[in-house]
Amino acid sequence: MSSVRLSLALVLALTACGEKKAPEPAPVAAVEPAPAPVTPEPEYVPPPPEPPKPNADMNLTIAYADGKTVSGHVKRIERSTDFYADSGWEDAKGYLTLTLEGNGTEKEAMWTEIGTITVTPGKIPADVDCTYSSDVSPWMYTCELKTVTSATTKDAKKWTVSTRYKWRFTFDDDSQVEFWLAKHPARAQDDKVVTIDDEVGENFDMYAKLQAQLRTEVGGLVKTITVK
Repeated sequence: MSSVRLSLALVLALTACGEKKAPEPAPVAAVEPAPAPVTPEPEYVPPPPEPPKPNADMNLTIAYADGKTVSGHVKRIERSTDFYADSGWEDAKGYLTLTLEGNGTEKEAMWTEIGTITVTPGKIPADVDCTYSSDVSPWMYTCELKTVTSATTKDAKKWTVSTRYKWRFTFDDDSQVEFWLAKHPARAQDDKVVTIDDEVGENFDMYAKLQAQLRTEVGGLVKTITVK
């Protein structure tokens, strides 16, 4: 009987040893999927501005005091917003007239009504008016050369041109000319800011500088404009 019990115990022991479980495998870390490539937004490129529309149709010749001439078909006329074109340009029809005086009256004439314009500059410094403006800082200095500007309209009447604005013509090849008629200015801001401690704020050297500029420019001013 004892041997039977011993055998049974041995079987149970061997069975118990055979039932040991193998160690569980270590958990595998989850692999995050690679992020999808990001396609950058295309950079916004604004469309190019539309070219200014033509507002004129006339042929003319401009002769300068130095002998140079410019001829061609003008497709666009602009007039400065202020006398010096500091504030830009106007192109509406109502702005594009010349103020003419004479024959006992004053009238606004379109450029197509003009036959010829003749510009005769005055003498420097006798016919130069110089001023300054303290509305800006540093102060703005201006010297204006007086001119005698006459016009003959296509009806053969003679006039004096009193328009002080600046003009800009654009030709078919997009070349441009700019000019004044009634007066020709030279302008510059001082490089010194006037303070309350300055006994004399006005800079008289600026007038000399601007008159020298006018002497240089007078040889290249418009002399005649002939509208065909």
